Amino acid sequence: MLLMIVCGVLVAAGIAIAVRWSRERLIPPLRPAAIARASDATSDRAGWMPRHAAGLRVYVWWATVFTAVGTLSGLVVTGAGGRLVMRLLAATSPDAKGRITEAQAIVGEISPQGTLAYLVFGALPFAFASAALYLLVEPWLPRGRLGGPVFGLLLLVGVSPFVDPLRPENVDFDVVGPGWLSVAAFAALAVLQGAFLAAVAGRLSRSLPLVSRERWAGPLAPLIAAVVLFPVGVVLAVGALIAFALPRLLPWFLELRASRRGVLVGRVLLGLAVLAALPAFVSAVFSIVQR
Repeated sequence: MLLMIVCGVLVAAGIAIAVRWSRERLIPPLRPAAIARASDATSDRAGWMPRHAAGLRVYVWWATVFTAVGTLSGLVVTGAGGRLVMRLLAATSPDAKGRITEAQAIVGEISPQGTLAYLVFGALPFAFASAALYLLVEPWLPRGRLGGPVFGLLLLVGVSPFVDPLRPENVDFDVVGPGWLSVAAFAALAVLQGAFLAAVAGRLSRSLPLVSRERWAGPLAPLIAAVVLFPVGVVLAVGALIAFALPRLLPWFLELRASRRGVLVGRVLLGLAVLAALPAFVSAVFSIVQR
């Protein structure tokens, strides 16, 4: 019971944050060239090293935003929210109590060990993947309050039928239900995930400074999570090497995706992806609802 109360408080906080900061938009940092010029103006150093260091500082900024929003959404939305949905479906399926799910969990049994396993192997990987995708497509989403929820719907249609949580091959839908409640609950969770990502990323981008000699503890603190989550840390470390060696690569790509042509192409790609995934999504929904 205490675990469910904690999850409920976290989800309520996530909803409040998503609503409170719903108008926040992601504000990227300066380009490395501008940062290097500013550094040159305040120091005697010049040449290639400031430009490469500036490129690394920009990369660290993006890596910190990614790590922070991925970790927070994994704990608050996909973690606590997913656990609440599981508990809801178990409560509405009393005959399924004691049965084994696809993930080898016992329906109706709530334990810290099971919650931790779900968090590490289910909630956080999905949260980090969705955070990376959001940072990629953010300029292509509608402006204002709709950006985050629309991204959540895109995740629901484009990802859920193939990976989870609405994968029709998942035998758990034969165990717990009803099917319409499963679809509704996971759809709401997907929309909340998108709204939460947009709100936190936008708010953080407005207050997060670039790392410097004077200010490094605050900007680097969220990266501790990447050290604990080893696969994420490895990916970010490789990215840091690339960003230092090729300081113009990341800014070029970010500007390209946010340009007028990049936004147009991106929105077309998102539309085509939704159209391609829509038949599978509709089929998955019908399959789950009819069980």
